[in-house]
Amino acid sequence: MDEAAREILFHTFKAVIEDVIADKRKNPKNTTTLDEYRARINIGLHVEEEFILWVNLVAEGGKYVVNKGKLDDYDLQLISDPEDMMYFTNRKYSTLKMMFTKNRFGERRLLFSGGTSGRNYGKLLKLPKVLVLDGK
Repeated sequence: MDEAAREILFHTFKAVIEDVIADKRKNPKNTTTLDEYRARINIGLHVEEEFILWVNLVAEGGKYVVNKGKLDDYDLQLISDPEDMMYFTNRKYSTLKMMFTKNRFGERRLLFSGGTSGRNYGKLLKLPKVLVLDGK
């Protein structure tokens, strides 16, 4: 994957996350969840057999920021194929499907590990309430 393709992928991923958050903000019942969720997450976008593009999501005080690279101090680390992550955010794939079925590389669709601050499974369990679009 060349540098231009990496830039496009990053900007597309960032736009998707920002759009999901903006859409969730339209529903007042999501306000508390979005404002209270605090996490520093490394997200690996598994785009080729031997290449993972790292981005990070920092959620604090109701603000969500997506940047390139890995954080040194983080709560969770996730790895997913970008297509699988898209299907997860638009509700086509459930959390269980993401955790227990395999992607095109033969890995689970969603690999996760705790961070430098501990296991933080509570942050992982609350993540779908933040990143997955509401049903219509």
